[in-house]
Amino acid sequence: MGEPDFWFAQFIFMDNTMSIVQSIIHGFIGDFGMKVGDLYYANSLWINGIILFYALIVYISWRNYERVHEVIISSILEQLEPKLKNWSKSEITRNLKSVSIPWDKARKTIKIPLLAKSGTFLPKFASMGTIMALFPSDVLIQILREKKKN
Repeated sequence: MGEPDFWFAQFIFMDNTMSIVQSIIHGFIGDFGMKVGDLYYANSLWINGIILFYALIVYISWRNYERVHEVIISSILEQLEPKLKNWSKSEITRNLKSVSIPWDKARKTIKIPLLAKSGTFLPKFASMGTIMALFPSDVLIQILREKKKN
């Protein structure tokens, strides 16, 4: 069975011809862009899988940060509530030195050892040093003051 002779057959049987949409896209992005697009089209399953895996890792890191945050803050609040009266910055700073912060307990609450603050996209390994660096005393004081205002 041969190709039909009517005039729009070239749009139906596009074996070696470029479609109109492809030619418009080619005009915008050029040869290199078309090669990148072809590479993506050929490997889109793997590329999308990697992107989704990375997004999952970042989300888990954000959730881990929140879990560690809650453990640390709740422990500090338990120890400070009987001691403080007006929750001023100077009073919190003075009493925070006597508080034992459960860094190891906070680290053990997470299953996958990755942490990232909300809004950051580069997870860090959840070591004791990383957790201590993410929660310095000035950040803890600010968080405690905000918690007591609410």
